[in-house]
Amino acid sequence: MPRVNSGRHAILVGAGILCSRLMGLVRQRVFSHYFGLSDIADAFSSALRVPNFLQNLFGEGVLSASFIPVYARLLAQGKEEEANRVAGALAAILALVISLIVLIGILATP
Repeated sequence: MPRVNSGRHAILVGAGILCSRLMGLVRQRVFSHYFGLSDIADAFSSALRVPNFLQNLFGEGVLSASFIPVYARLLAQGKEEEANRVAGALAAILALVISLIVLIGILATP
């Protein structure tokens, strides 16, 4: 099996993260221009804290640091079916956990 150039993939991931950060900066500048320091701006900022926390926890935190090495090792060993099962199980668990968090948020909202 030929070796894949992981440097190219790392550059693509880095470029995606950079684009995401730049778009966030643009969003903040546009939002600040139109809403300034109003109550609406405070409500919007507060509403974004929960999704950002979940993204940091699940997408950029411990989960990705533990999942990526396991997934990459399985692929390197040629165990593609097992790697797909691990990824599928992880996706199912994430969907369940996030659904429960959303349900709790909906029920707790007055």
